[in-house]
Parts: sequence; structure tokens; C-alpha cells
Amino acid sequence: MASEEILRYIDTLARDKEIDREGLFESIEQAVAAALAKKYGIEDLEVRIDRSSGKWQFNYEISLEEEGRILAQAVKQSINVKVREAERDRLYEEFEQKIGDIVNGTVQRFEGDTVIVNLGNNMEGILPRAEKVRGEVYNIGDRIRAMVLEVKKVGTRVKVILSRGHRDLVRRLFELEVPEIADAVIAIRRIEREPGYRSKLAVDSTDEKVDCVGAC
Repeated sequence: MASEEILRYIDTLARDKEIDREGLFESIEQAVAAALAKKYGIEDLEVRIDRSSGKWQFNYEISLEEEGRILAQAVKQSINVKVREAERDRLYEEFEQKIGDIVNGTVQRFEGDTVIVNLGNNMEGILPRAEKVRGEVYNIGDRIRAMVLEVKKVGTRVKVILSRGHRDLVRRLFELEVPEIADAVIAIRRIEREPGYRSKLAVDSTDEKVDCVGAC
């Protein structure tokens, strides 16, 4: 890959994918060094790309013309990894902020007793057996509301764990459906829930003119 081409490529990726520019350089250098070290059996092979000119620098005599294919493959692989990691980090940050919130999705498929939910934008949520409501039946294509219970990174993917049985699901649903609760005029003091059977709320009002029981 020519010097000007690799600089242009890195700058474009850093801008469009919001990836750290220096991190891209370092990832490419490490990948190329590993590929060439494996071929030549050199343990201390070092590779550096000049940040201004884009020229390749090696601590051993390496022919760019002869090793062009290896360089191109290593660059492509390292870039793909960085792009996937950047996308993973973006999704993680987005859904980490939604922990405890209600999300809408569509039942996409089943993996044993686990329901896989399409949350949009190529993102899947996982509704495990322990977080389902007893007696609820799900079919592919069903719309579903669930609470984001946990978000974690797994390799280059983000795993979003959903819950239909958590007691805070009721709280969030009432906050969405009852304006007085969303406006803090009515406060939920306690929730007793038997998922699939019944839910009880203890509420009170900060405004004596508002009937908190009637509003809920």
C-alpha cells in the first residue's frame, strides 16, 4: 500500500468511523510486524509508519515490493478488527446508558429457552429463561417491551440482557404511561410483583388535588 494511500485511508477511517487515529497506526504496525516476523522467523522485528509521510520503516531490510501482498492483507485484517471494536464500543456506550430503561423490539428467533429480540440497527437483545414471565408465549414477529438489565462486551460483540420479570419494569412502564409519575407529582413508594400473576404499587401524591390511586 503506497504511503499517500495509507495516510488517506487511515484519515478517512478515523473521521468516518470515529476511531482513534494513533490507535489505527499502532494496530497496523503490530499486525504487519507479526506477519513478517512469522515469515522470516525474526522475533524482534519492528515496523513503524511515519505519521506525516506514510512511509514504512523497518529495523531489518524488508522489500516492500516483495512483501506487498503480506502488507496489504495485514493492513486489511487489522483495520477490520479496529472497525468492529469501534462499532462494539459505540453500541456498548449507547446501551449502557439504557440500563434500567424500557426498549421495544421484535422477537427474531429462539435459542433453546432464550428469546432473541431484534432491537433495530443490527442489534440483538437476549431474553433468558430466568427473565421471562411465567405463562407468556412468544412468537416470531411479536412486538415486545422489556427492560435493559445488563450490557457487556463479548469479543467484538455487545450482549444486551433483557428482562420481562424485573420489578423495576413495572415502575418504568408506569413512568411512561402515567404523566403524573413522570412529572414526579405521584411517587411510587413500593412495588410488589408476582410476574405473570399480579403487581401491587404503593403510591402517594405531592399534590393533594391529585388522586394518586385514580391516576394510576
